Amino acid sequence: MKRSVVLDTHILIAYLRGTLGGVGKPSSLLRVVTSAEADRGLLVSAATFWEIELIRRHPRNDLRALPATDDLVWLLRSKGVATAPITPELAVRAVRLLDEGFHKDPMDQFITATAIKEGSILATRDRAIRRWAEENGKPELAPMD
Repeated sequence: MKRSVVLDTHILIAYLRGTLGGVGKPSSLLRVVTSAEADRGLLVSAATFWEIELIRRHPRNDLRALPATDDLVWLLRSKGVATAPITPELAVRAVRLLDEGFHKDPMDQFITATAIKEGSILATRDRAIRRWAEENGKPELAPMD
């Protein structure tokens, strides 16, 4: 089986909306995600659902078109998307990323730690995560072109 792909929150939202690809030919990112989807290798951190629920509480959130977060979990599972729990070991690993120069966003820490722990490719457009991953050689990043 191919390696799994961990979806950052904004990538998951675009995936659900069907807006992950660009105009014209499919992007490299879309190819990576659809290939992982076909192999049942998409993975979402439990932290992502926490983040989505927080976004929903913001007055100007743009998630109204998505199912309720509880329903979203089941929808994804029905499509074969796996969810990664936050274990004590993962929580410690996420915080220890700070010792390696990672930024202070706890959701980014959990999502990145999940990709590292699982040996997965991380699909993110977040510049801070991408810069850190490129400098540290982990986790492998999905292409953005």
